[in-house]
Amino acid sequence: MMNDAEARLMQWNLDAASGQALGHRRPPGDIRDLIRASEGLPPLPEISHRLLTLQNDPNATVSMLADIVELDPLLSTQMLRWANSAYYGLREPVTAVRDAIMRSLGYELALNLALALAALSPLKTPNAGPIARDAIWHHGVKCGELMREIAKTLPSDRRPPSGLIQFVGLTQNIGYLLLGHLLPEQFRFLSRLVEANPTLTLPEVDRLVLGVDHTQLGLWLFDAWDMPAASRAVVRHHHNPSYQGAHHNLVLLTCLADSLLDDSPWRLGAKPSALDRQAILDQLGISVEECGKVIKTVMQHQDHIHTG
Repeated sequence: MMNDAEARLMQWNLDAASGQALGHRRPPGDIRDLIRASEGLPPLPEISHRLLTLQNDPNATVSMLADIVELDPLLSTQMLRWANSAYYGLREPVTAVRDAIMRSLGYELALNLALALAALSPLKTPNAGPIARDAIWHHGVKCGELMREIAKTLPSDRRPPSGLIQFVGLTQNIGYLLLGHLLPEQFRFLSRLVEANPTLTLPEVDRLVLGVDHTQLGLWLFDAWDMPAASRAVVRHHHNPSYQGAHHNLVLLTCLADSLLDDSPWRLGAKPSALDRQAILDQLGISVEECGKVIKTVMQHQDHIHTG
């Protein structure tokens, strides 16, 4: 017999697959066929392959990571910009990638940051609008910061790695970037609908307009790229507070951080229900007071770290 969490998960998945959360209003055709038929699915960049290989190398070093990052001048610039941001509080700015890793970011965070930046780079999406590149990027930056701070309140055996947290925070909404890259007309229409319906959550608007939501688009891309299982779980389930699986804490941290950005300049879509947020807090074992302290700390940083 299913427990309550399993029942909620099944219902959420049924809604995501069928559009029943919005009744029977499905658009003509199916965007999934357009995506599958597209010959423009961008391959995973070569530098990402190198970074993933490094990630699985037990003998990897800071110098090896710096050498890979320095192959891409834009990636190097972004890494330095990130390391010198106010969030890390360096007294003296760093000017070399190796110093950025050693003095500011640390190996694991730098590796995952480079992976996220490289993964986003081939997707050419408009920069303006509620689900456009800039909005997705700034939401991801702030979401990652919140997740990392919230994770510090968890017991060490339940705390996902800091670098992985930043990676999934930045890439969770990559499905929108894929849509804008492959189908710009549909992307623009969806963007207008999101802006015109601020009381609906993003998956609801997605399913109304597209017949599929951005989390499924993101999963298709990450499946095609053979990305790590944890990132695939987050990209598919970051709007699903009932998720149960191997990456439960990471997915719930993402859901929680998304909801905590509701009243900030970095929010995306409508607020989730208060019941959903409280359920996430209960599952993670985090108090409302702890969340309040984290929000106060993170919102003090007004960094403007861009993708390019």
